[in-house]
Amino acid sequence: MKYMKKLIGVLVVLGIFLGGSFAAYHYFYGGEAYYTKITTNGEMSAFRTDNGEKFTTYTYKQAAYNKDGEKKQVTLHEVREHPLKMNAYLQLKVNPRKGVLSWEEIKASEVPKNAAEKIDQ
Repeated sequence: MKYMKKLIGVLVVLGIFLGGSFAAYHYFYGGEAYYTKITTNGEMSAFRTDNGEKFTTYTYKQAAYNKDGEKKQVTLHEVREHPLKMNAYLQLKVNPRKGVLSWEEIKASEVPKNAAEKIDQ
């Protein structure tokens, strides 16, 4: 009985720790899916690091829509040699505190209907 109480106590503490860790991870790294279409080449800027390496950044400021068709203005920063492909559909992971965390190119048929209707207006 004595060991059972200790085991239950350890499990409760472990559960609280894991629950808090999950909540913190979701708070900082979770996000909602939004969809957009690249219609510009973005705003290009180039810079060099202290050791002379050259980097090109493209910044896209545009509307994105969630699966329900709700609009959100997003800013997508990309460090790359060329702009994103014109007319490409993107699925964005948008965190309310940090903005766009990640993106992936998808087919037009993969965009939810409500979002697709708003994007193609």
